[in-house]
Amino acid sequence: MSTSQKDLYFLLLKFFDEEGLEGTAHMLECETQCYFDMRYFEEMMLSGNWYEAEKYFSSFTKTDDNSHSNDVILLVVNCGKFLKALDRKDHATAEEILKKDLKEFKDMNEDLFNEMALLLTSDDTRKHPFLSDYKFKSARKNVVLEMKRMIEANAFFDGKLNFHNIETERLRCLTNQIDPDQTHILLPTVHNYLPMTLTQTLNFSSSPISMNFHPTKHTLLLVGTSIGDITLWDVSSGKRLLAKNYMKSKVSVDKELCASVKRILWSPDGTFFGVAYSKHVLQVYSYSESNDIYLQWEWIYAHMGGINDLAFSSYENQLLLITCGDDKKIKVWDVDTGNKQFTFRGHNAPVSSVCPTSSNQHFFSVSVDGKIKAWEYKTFVAQSNFEAPGIGHTKMAYSADNKRLFLCGTDEGRKTFLVEWSQCKDSVRRTYHGLQASSSSAVQFDIANNQFLAAGHDHKIKFWDMDNVEPLITIDAEGGLPETPSICFNRKGTLLAVVANENRIKILATNYGIGLLQTTNKHSADASREISETVRKYTDTKDAEDVAVLVSPGVNVKEKVGKFLEIKNTQCQSLRLHNPVEPDEISRLIYTNKGDAVLALASNVHLLWKWLGDEATTKVQPSFTQPQDALPMINDVDGINHEVAVPCFALSKNDSYLVSASGGMISLFNTLTFQNLVTFMPPPPAATCIAFQPQDNNIVAIGKHDSTIIIFNCQRQKVLAKLEGHTKRVTGLAFCKTKNVLISSGADTQVFAWNFERWKKWKSTFLQVGGKKLESLSDTHIQFHQDQLHFLAVHKNFLGIYEADTLNCVKWAQGFLSGPISSATFSADCQIVYTSFQNGMIVIFDALELIPFRQISPNTYLHSFGRSMGF
Repeated sequence: MSTSQKDLYFLLLKFFDEEGLEGTAHMLECETQCYFDMRYFEEMMLSGNWYEAEKYFSSFTKTDDNSHSNDVILLVVNCGKFLKALDRKDHATAEEILKKDLKEFKDMNEDLFNEMALLLTSDDTRKHPFLSDYKFKSARKNVVLEMKRMIEANAFFDGKLNFHNIETERLRCLTNQIDPDQTHILLPTVHNYLPMTLTQTLNFSSSPISMNFHPTKHTLLLVGTSIGDITLWDVSSGKRLLAKNYMKSKVSVDKELCASVKRILWSPDGTFFGVAYSKHVLQVYSYSESNDIYLQWEWIYAHMGGINDLAFSSYENQLLLITCGDDKKIKVWDVDTGNKQFTFRGHNAPVSSVCPTSSNQHFFSVSVDGKIKAWEYKTFVAQSNFEAPGIGHTKMAYSADNKRLFLCGTDEGRKTFLVEWSQCKDSVRRTYHGLQASSSSAVQFDIANNQFLAAGHDHKIKFWDMDNVEPLITIDAEGGLPETPSICFNRKGTLLAVVANENRIKILATNYGIGLLQTTNKHSADASREISETVRKYTDTKDAEDVAVLVSPGVNVKEKVGKFLEIKNTQCQSLRLHNPVEPDEISRLIYTNKGDAVLALASNVHLLWKWLGDEATTKVQPSFTQPQDALPMINDVDGINHEVAVPCFALSKNDSYLVSASGGMISLFNTLTFQNLVTFMPPPPAATCIAFQPQDNNIVAIGKHDSTIIIFNCQRQKVLAKLEGHTKRVTGLAFCKTKNVLISSGADTQVFAWNFERWKKWKSTFLQVGGKKLESLSDTHIQFHQDQLHFLAVHKNFLGIYEADTLNCVKWAQGFLSGPISSATFSADCQIVYTSFQNGMIVIFDALELIPFRQISPNTYLHSFGRSMGF
């Protein structure tokens, strides 16, 4: 199945699900075998629908495919017979099934087998603890858990248990990709998601060997060269920010230390980087925000011979550096102190690559004799051994989400291979086509956005969709590339650095990457000029005021810059929304997802205004909307304390449904008819924030006053999960549209990332400024950037841009003399951040650097209304 076909199938599944056509969706799943709905399978099992469960499972695999498939099918069939026999009190038949058909499962799960055997001793199975709630599915829970374990271990279900989310740019090129003859139509759209446009060329005095983009400053490129030079470049301007060579002084003493950089790599948060040299030297540097580096520590004889690779990892809350070398050893170092923590022995040939796993409990290594080993920190020995597809220098790398492992190297015939490795089967899952024999050094490859692979081969750059073995496209970067050029993506996948002949590096960019380079370069050139002009203009004015801005991330800059360039009455247009009801206060206010309406929550009454056109505008008065003969959408407020109630709501992505609460029970409304479909979850605890899961309009996340998060299926009126971690009320929730991640924030100044495939905590952090936790407790709200890689965190004294993958704060602003922040939001294009303060002031920030550049006073937008308003 091609990637295009797969994407189209998932589009159909999403459509069927949103339209309530569940039966049609499950038929398509069975026909295409692209997605196994584990939740649907579990529900059939728990409801006792054994026949349909077996039929659904058998559509994906048969009993003779492997042992896991055989075991699941037999367990489904025989457990169904067993429990049905018990339910009708036919103990003789149940005993026969247990002894004959289920006996083999005793070795697999003895506790489950013994529990089932215990049921035979009860005359009334419904009075037994295992079947006491049989009517409500809990009797089958252990059986389902065992089946789920076997399915997840079954190789036939690799890649079929996760719902495939499709990015917008990917959707635009689906039709073109289906027909290979339409490449001329595909090319323009490929530029949107693959870096193919040459934007910059960097020149060096020696040959670049290894390079790595900064994990959060996406235009900073670190480069190591053949004579040991370490350089840092801003690729947006093409300027070299620094150049160091700590090896020169050592070479003058010991000529043997003349070595090239073999590998250079940033730590996950970008505060350190490691440098491995071709002759036994290892160095770790610390990096400062002023773009300077300091030698943290070094080992002259870290390995005997060359150091071939390095990788950062963590174990027991300690940042570690893993290295491997020609001496056949793997060593692990404390990044802070440089102390050696572990030495792993077991390879019989030089080790060419190391690769930590997502759990950080173990890591992989591969040696030039084609042996792959999995090591565990606790035991110091290889837990497993595998055969690589070939011998020679092989490199390993995980995708950004740490779910898929890839290998690239050469086989015995010097033919290059690029493969995905199945960790379930410990063998090659797929081999990518388009790579031939290579006469020079090993082919270098990299991964972008959990979707694309790229490799430098045959003087060109080749790209693949990770799910398709055929090359997606091949480019030559306008020529001048060596046979196997080194390549490196930035974390966003919007930039690609490529080593070229004549000591050069070419920077390629996507369309978005071009905008990033232009914006970054323009901002660096213009920001200081605009601020200095503002300082000059207002320093001596009588009504100047101090504006404190913490330029992110860095020192607190307090300049007497007066007011920012203020937007006057004549520069903005205002429109008052007419309302037959005069509310005392507007608690919540949002645009609909379509952008053609405004929805407000006034205490417990919802107000809706719609424009006749396709979008909101101040030039046309929208209509106050309420269906004829329909009651207003009103939240339950019986018995609540209005002073402590937190009104909150969320719209489904198609704007058809509204989930809302004002301190009382939660209501689900149809926004087309204003009908209250259902109310649920009476307080306490009360709901404090709500968010729809973008992939499923039926599922909402509900933050509670007691610090918990409830995952709730509105259609089935069922709690799916309860998430715990916050210590005070949950105040912000946001789902990522492209990844299975829910971000939450709370009044405890904590931010959590939850994996919503399993509803487990993934990561957490505190809001921090300069490494120090924010002291003041306050409601914290969050909003995802349109790139789905970053989100905005809003605290009464703080604004921050965070990376969703790492929860690292990459930009922040603090210290506002306008007073506490009341709210903040991205603009529609996410280029700016509008921030309102409790005194009515609105300050406009550049979203890229979080630097304020405009402000709007309350008099500007309230001048025609004659009274204050709620915010």
